[in-house]
Amino acid sequence: PVPSLTPSRHATPRRAANLAAAMPGAMEFMDFSAIDDAESGSEWPRQPAERSGLRRTLGYGLLTAASAAVVIGGARLIPGRSAGASVAVSAVSLAETKAPAACGAEGEECTASKCCVDGGKTGLQCFSKNKFWAQCLGACKEGVHPHETEGTWDAQGKFHPEAWACEKLGNRSLAACSTYEKKAECPLGRCTWNGACQAPCYTYHSGDACGKSGHCDMVGDSCEDACWTFDSDALCGRHSDRCQWRAGKCQHACKNFGTKESCPGDLGCIWDTPEGGVGVSCIEDPCGVPGEDCSKSKCCSPQRGASGMTCFQKAKYWASCMETCTGEDWSCKALGNRSRYEAGCAWAGAGCAKDRLCCNIGFNCLVRDDTFTGCVQTVKKTTWVSQKVPLPAGWKGTFVGPSRTEYSVPAVAEGQPAAGTGLYCFMAILPGSSEVQLMKLAKQNNASVFACDAHDVFHSWQSAKAGWDTGESTLTNTDVFINVWDQVRAGGKFEQFDWTVKVDADAVLVPSRLKQHIAALRAPPGRAIYLKNNNMDKGLGNNGFLGAVEVFSKVALRVYYDNKEGCRKTMGIKAGEDGFFKGCMDAIGVGYMTDENMFNPDVSPGVCNMEARAAYH
Repeated sequence: PVPSLTPSRHATPRRAANLAAAMPGAMEFMDFSAIDDAESGSEWPRQPAERSGLRRTLGYGLLTAASAAVVIGGARLIPGRSAGASVAVSAVSLAETKAPAACGAEGEECTASKCCVDGGKTGLQCFSKNKFWAQCLGACKEGVHPHETEGTWDAQGKFHPEAWACEKLGNRSLAACSTYEKKAECPLGRCTWNGACQAPCYTYHSGDACGKSGHCDMVGDSCEDACWTFDSDALCGRHSDRCQWRAGKCQHACKNFGTKESCPGDLGCIWDTPEGGVGVSCIEDPCGVPGEDCSKSKCCSPQRGASGMTCFQKAKYWASCMETCTGEDWSCKALGNRSRYEAGCAWAGAGCAKDRLCCNIGFNCLVRDDTFTGCVQTVKKTTWVSQKVPLPAGWKGTFVGPSRTEYSVPAVAEGQPAAGTGLYCFMAILPGSSEVQLMKLAKQNNASVFACDAHDVFHSWQSAKAGWDTGESTLTNTDVFINVWDQVRAGGKFEQFDWTVKVDADAVLVPSRLKQHIAALRAPPGRAIYLKNNNMDKGLGNNGFLGAVEVFSKVALRVYYDNKEGCRKTMGIKAGEDGFFKGCMDAIGVGYMTDENMFNPDVSPGVCNMEARAAYH
């Protein structure tokens, strides 16, 4: 019988020479560079790097050449040689050679390998169910196992699950390193101590076992120490090809994530263009979010949920991102500017490789050529008709992303916190017109905007008239109200209330009823929302949004103010104000909720008796 060969006892240059003598010409197939020079019984190989490089071939390589064969760690003889000439080879390179099956982890298949990695409290054994399937388990009981899915059906349609034979294949492995709780108990010959007893990553031969280890990670086809196990910037930096040091810990490097979907915001990564670079990729976010220190960057990240926030200082070496700062133990010094609310889309004609979404309806994100991907119009839409638009000459037209459309915001569930009902209302009047008298009458009766929690009155100027594509006439008052909304921003009162309401002078608002309507909607707090205010035909009711009474959440206005120039440049100001604002809100990603009974335009005095309405026009 041939003794079982181990690297420390048998893999030496002298025995390699014996193999060369036994098999003339075989040397060209062999790599002896990693064989230990000494023939002592010391541990081999000594260094982790050496063990890692040889883990797939050490002790299990298979050499076949002509009619001669050597199995390392096995019992096959070289023809014509004695057992004493049997040797071990550390690495073999033959085109015909098949790599040995990897030993299975707990629960993994082991039919071919007949071996299991170390695991469990008492080790793992490869048990067979039948001649076609075996699995690494801690124990196996003959018979049918629970939840068995393999078996046969009899003539009566009854299923008979297959029983397990539980025949032992190969030897039982050793107990998992994690079973040793104390450092003194941890067998460092096959385990490592890193705050806990762990199996070296190179011992895991499958991606599943590597990932489940908790301290290893697959790098290509190798199982390596995970980035988060490196506890210093210097150690992390040695693996900069795959790791990066951020916020006091080592983690996966952003650059290794190749798609927008895989780019992990929770690791501080964003899908963007590197500073001074070209193209888009997964890069490290230079700015912070709540809970992270922004004292050095002095900025907050819109891409990772810190839109509208400012980096406020707590102490000399710590600052974090917040909307407002009121902490007693904070200095509350603002470091840098408030972050923008990003639209998250590209405007007509602009590049869209980053967002893969176009803001303007009827535009698609398409590839022009290898140097540019942009938003180009493919459909011209009116209230009633959609007409296809041909691509410009020279465009490949490869589809990358669609255009943004309106979307509904769902109500929060009962019992969950909903948005408040605080109202800031304003009215814009034309000096010298009948609107002045209507405003005064409302003020005398403490009605309309004057009954809100806070209010303002602004001056407008004369507007012309134009026609909608539905045939109805409307004021071309967009530029007037863009200016009025700028005054609202400058005044700053809207920041103190949940909702801002624009009311025309010839409309009657009942604020107490509007609050009831808003409460019934159960709007989610902190969301960008506008309210559709009627249930008229979409052509006559501007698809649910008429301008006599317009209601926006505080966050909706913040998003608008940070992106209004895109709306103005690409949508124009020749339509009605309500059409512009609805289109703009849809384009910049503000969702809507619908209050069909807010109001209906009607000149009949009988409408005023409808107490369900919150406004009349």
